[in-house]
Amino acid sequence: MRKKFLTFIFGSLFFINCSSNDDNLFDPNAERKPIKIVGNVLFVDKNLAPEAKKLHTRLQAITQKGIAFGQQGAIAGGISTFDPNTLNSDFSIVANDFPAVIGFDLEGLELRDPLNPDPTIQDFTKDLIVKAHKNGSIITITWHASNPITKQNSFDRVRAVPEMLENGKYRTVFIQYLERLALFFNDLKDENGNPIPVLFRPWHEMNGDFFYWGEGLRTTEEFKQLYKDTIRILTEDFNVHNLLYVYAPNWFSNDSEYLKNYPGDAYVDMLGIDIYDFNNGNFLKNALRNLKTVERIATDKNMLFALTETGNENLKQNNWWTDSLYKAMRSSGMTYSMVWRNATTSYFYVPFVGHPSAKSFKEFVDKDVILLHSDIQF
Repeated sequence: MRKKFLTFIFGSLFFINCSSNDDNLFDPNAERKPIKIVGNVLFVDKNLAPEAKKLHTRLQAITQKGIAFGQQGAIAGGISTFDPNTLNSDFSIVANDFPAVIGFDLEGLELRDPLNPDPTIQDFTKDLIVKAHKNGSIITITWHASNPITKQNSFDRVRAVPEMLENGKYRTVFIQYLERLALFFNDLKDENGNPIPVLFRPWHEMNGDFFYWGEGLRTTEEFKQLYKDTIRILTEDFNVHNLLYVYAPNWFSNDSEYLKNYPGDAYVDMLGIDIYDFNNGNFLKNALRNLKTVERIATDKNMLFALTETGNENLKQNNWWTDSLYKAMRSSGMTYSMVWRNATTSYFYVPFVGHPSAKSFKEFVDKDVILLHSDIQF
């Protein structure tokens, strides 16, 4: 998730020494070679639910066809037409199709008493996930967990990770967080009582310094242990078996930075990368570089990969979809891509009806390689 006060900071940091030759990284004739999984898949969760295994098989098939595309929170109406009873959103209204992928976040869930759930949080989010899954969209979930020491949001940079680990002062609070998360995941059922499979991205964008689990607020080994503990506790202690785990850093400058916080193949089912456009002219070359690197790593590890978050806040570039995002994605072997959410008319990532970028957006989603909801029902 992005906050406005981060835009300037991020926009001025990355690839400031690039030469003009970087503008030529885009090859309009490049051929897309989708990632293809070879042999049997070794899942993180040894007791993974059949539904989650089927999701992975579905993702493999989707990858061969094209790139599934979606948005965070793209359900329950648009910016000016909120309606929890509808599957529509600004995305579906402008695209004339539902998203192939819909993202959700469990921020604040860890602070609420599961015995007295807040219907505006637990029940409401759960209901939307159930509806989106039933409609055939792929579900991905992030967790902007509150700082366990201060109980403030994930941007509260009080040093907490060391205290969340074994023998830490806030270990009990951390385990309580995970127990409440587990209750939510284990209650995600379809109309037949079967578990709903989820692509879960714990502790994402960890190579940035804006979340309390980010760089400068813990050691690399402490982060890896946090990631491992999260998976072990969810799967072994709380019997959560419907999750595929996605490792998703922020954009990076070299291979070693991408893998610096990597917890190991035994704790990752899929690779991801978050790359936003901060209107500094660097998005396309940064995205092409980063995606090629992640694709190479994913190929070596026999894993699928995705552009797990992207976007241009408030779409200040009317042709961003066709001139920037499509060029970044078109030849990538990735499985899916997702832009961030629409909240208000002053904070959005997909055009609403009447916005000047709507034409470019529709041209983008109509490209053969871009797959929406109707394209992945096979």
